[in-house]
Amino acid sequence: MKDGLKDKIQLFYIKYRVNIMLIMGAVGILLLSADDLIPKKMPVSSDEYSITQYRTEMEKQLENVLSMVNGAGQVKVMITLEGSRENIYAWQEKTSVDEKSDPESSFEAFTKRETYENEIVMVNAGSDKTALIEKTMEPVVQGVVVVCQGADDIKVTSDITNAVSVALNVTSNRICVIKMD
Repeated sequence: MKDGLKDKIQLFYIKYRVNIMLIMGAVGILLLSADDLIPKKMPVSSDEYSITQYRTEMEKQLENVLSMVNGAGQVKVMITLEGSRENIYAWQEKTSVDEKSDPESSFEAFTKRETYENEIVMVNAGSDKTALIEKTMEPVVQGVVVVCQGADDIKVTSDITNAVSVALNVTSNRICVIKMD
């Protein structure tokens, strides 16, 4: 049984070896060129940091500023964010207009065709191409909790609320100031 199968495989290989070699060559070429067909991920730059790091940095900066408010004392801040960082990419718009008129016509007849193309602007970054970032939108501040020693004084609470509102562009109804134990 094994010898019969082995003989059949050898006979098949001898009969179709040219075709097998051509197919293997075509598959090899496809595999080599497939790298160009597969979209590459956008490279992540090393200076990007997470939303948690962004929030922590904002909290520390706000704690430093609020601790300088007269009567605030020790301050702790918690910020909640909505969404995540979003990159806005630069787009290049191409518009072309083709107008044709028929001078032999007894009335004015013309054809107008407009085409629009939009594509992301790509720039060279070493050996890779990356999309050009026009601007980066940071997450939106959802709310702020400030815990401080001087929160029992209404003037301190008002000053802290105003400072947070201005610093983070948040309305006062999204800010909570409470007394620290």
